[in-house]
Amino acid sequence: MTQSNADANRTAAFNLEPAFRLLARWAQASEKWWYDIPDQPDLGCYGTGYNHWGLHTNLKYVAAMATLANADDTPAHIKRDRALQRALAAFRFTLASHKASENEPGDYPDVTLTDGNRWGQTWITALAIERMMHVMPALEPHLTDADRAAWRRVLLSEADYLLNDYGRGKHKGICAHRWAHTGMNDPESNIWNGCFLWRVAELYPDLPDADAFRERAHQFLINGVSIAADEHNETIVAGKPVRDRFVGASFFDHYALDHHGYSNVGYMVICQSNAAMLHFDFKTLGKPTPESLHHRQRELWQVVRKLVFADGRLARIGGDSRVRYAYCQEFLVPTLLYAAECFDEPYAAALLDAQIQLIQREADDNDDGSFYGKRLAHLAQASPYYYTRLESDRACALSQLIAYAPLTQPTQPQRELADPGYEASLAGTWHEPEHGDAVHRSPTRFASVAWHAHSGTQAICQPPDDGAMSDWQYNLTGRIRFVGDDDNITAGSANYRKTTAHHIQPYDAGFATLARVREGVNLTLKDGWQGSDLADHDLAFAALPDGHTLVGLQYARTCDKRAFAAEVRGLGLQLINDLYNDRQRRLTTAVGQSTLQSPPKRDAEESLNSRWANIDDRLGVVGLYGANSLTLRRFAQPQAGSLPYLRSLHVEQFNWHCQTATQSFSPDSVMLDVGWAALASVDAAATRLFADRHIDRTIQHDADGHRLRGVFLRGLDNHRYLVLANFADTAVDLAPATLKLPPGPWQELAAAKPTSTLTLPPRQARIWRAASV
Repeated sequence: MTQSNADANRTAAFNLEPAFRLLARWAQASEKWWYDIPDQPDLGCYGTGYNHWGLHTNLKYVAAMATLANADDTPAHIKRDRALQRALAAFRFTLASHKASENEPGDYPDVTLTDGNRWGQTWITALAIERMMHVMPALEPHLTDADRAAWRRVLLSEADYLLNDYGRGKHKGICAHRWAHTGMNDPESNIWNGCFLWRVAELYPDLPDADAFRERAHQFLINGVSIAADEHNETIVAGKPVRDRFVGASFFDHYALDHHGYSNVGYMVICQSNAAMLHFDFKTLGKPTPESLHHRQRELWQVVRKLVFADGRLARIGGDSRVRYAYCQEFLVPTLLYAAECFDEPYAAALLDAQIQLIQREADDNDDGSFYGKRLAHLAQASPYYYTRLESDRACALSQLIAYAPLTQPTQPQRELADPGYEASLAGTWHEPEHGDAVHRSPTRFASVAWHAHSGTQAICQPPDDGAMSDWQYNLTGRIRFVGDDDNITAGSANYRKTTAHHIQPYDAGFATLARVREGVNLTLKDGWQGSDLADHDLAFAALPDGHTLVGLQYARTCDKRAFAAEVRGLGLQLINDLYNDRQRRLTTAVGQSTLQSPPKRDAEESLNSRWANIDDRLGVVGLYGANSLTLRRFAQPQAGSLPYLRSLHVEQFNWHCQTATQSFSPDSVMLDVGWAALASVDAAATRLFADRHIDRTIQHDADGHRLRGVFLRGLDNHRYLVLANFADTAVDLAPATLKLPPGPWQELAAAKPTSTLTLPPRQARIWRAASV
């Protein structure tokens, strides 16, 4: 094959026509948010024109418009001159309003942002520049000498700040720490700031500080995807051992990330996206990238790829503090191209196609060419600042796809997601014992638990090819909410609950995990009462080796105070019912079949008169003990999201035990004691059969100081399993007969041989397989 043919085949792996079409439609919709700067006929902006995210929004708009103005495949109806005019006006407004342009001699415009401020010299302003740099080669021929001089001033001002005065929050200098509560978990900004410094040094190699910029860039980048082992890492990178530039571990040892105070898959992707941008931008320029750019990025990708559903959506195992399916999701686009070229990813093109189809699906739901016009109409009214940021994120990602895809040279032939090798390459267990994350993936089930999630706790059990089934918040972990807890979740995590201890037992084909969550923390009642630590909520989960079943066990008890609970719910399956599934779900229960049309006209709560339910012949839930029937809660307003103005998707909520009226509980009394199972990739008949014939015995054993909960059942692989959780503070060592179980032998899945005794440490959960089927 000739080189030209090879390049053509690589480019053909990435279909860009949908991206052009989407971007062209958006360009017309974006006119609604264009603003001409008063008394400056050649300046304007997209969005608010404010500082911080308003600045970023405007520069991402520049990227989109410049792409349409210069790309060969721009649709014919797009007026290239108009797109270029918009790109230059927005770009020049950005140059003129930077701090470095204030009081500069000459005839270059001297303006502020529309909020009266000037921008620049912060830990995050380099990101705004980095995300639009892919269009600078196309813009450059259209710049004046004055533009070029102003651009140089901006870049040097930002680089000087990063070299000499950098800080984030109260911390000065480069920071890195695994835990966000320290204020020093900064992996993403370390990466984009390192990329920016390297970029400036290479663009202006004759600068006196060029070498200093490069060294500072290495320091930032080494502390981007860093782990504890790097403190003693002797690998030579850019002339020095990694340890010599190490400041701290930004990631846990198995590459979990505690960003914004929770297990943050989205920012794992952001960390990779910024490395991708510099990689491809410098490939365009024919310039070298820093040796430190790819530090541990390959290892991180091996985890990230497990956390992408086969429909292209991120599997946010720890939830998300922002609008669903936005921001971090967008920047998976450059990350996938990066993975194809640098990490031997054979499914990058197929995952990109899947993500573009998701973008197309939502764009088709709108009438005006916008990306979020219908779903986020309320946000456009409440915060044009935030709304236009999200619109520009998606536009920028599409422009990067158009710029980078033709450059991408996959190291592996690109394959379709239907290839059996796709899910096979993702199968198995990943866990992060210190942070408290567990994932098992198979062709039929994505199962995860996060003990430091945005809502405090979160679990997932669903088919791995449909990321639009479950919302994240409190999913599969129920909810205990006390009077005085307004259910307000900040950017960090749930305010009124905290995980006090957790344990994970990984298996080759699943996991068992248990944690104690303190509920009712730091409550305030109006007119003066304050209190804390109202209840302990023990939760255990077991992902069985059958590739379908996740068992959940919940036990909650008040502490030493009388408590008023506004809400006590078990299970808490948060089923998305919105545009991605045509706003309807087929529900089957023991009493028949019905259609859940979304949204309902009013909030409602109803017993399903069934201890099992199946949704769309894809996902089943079965109550084991602790309630008589599943309860369905429906909501007229969107529920998926954290703060009310960020909620954007409709949710159906399934509970196993459901108290939603305020109730008083005495000190040291049981609030919740339930067990249930979720079944991924099963139809209604299989769910019914599981409920009727697979549950041999449930266990609620409190004798002799024990507090054991569990279930003896037959998995969908026809093996018999015992799931047992020890919610007490003392170890358990007893014969199966004590629990009225067959005498055995039993084999704990991680053990070398069967045993006739059940041994379980305090506050841990295990899975045993019975020797006989």
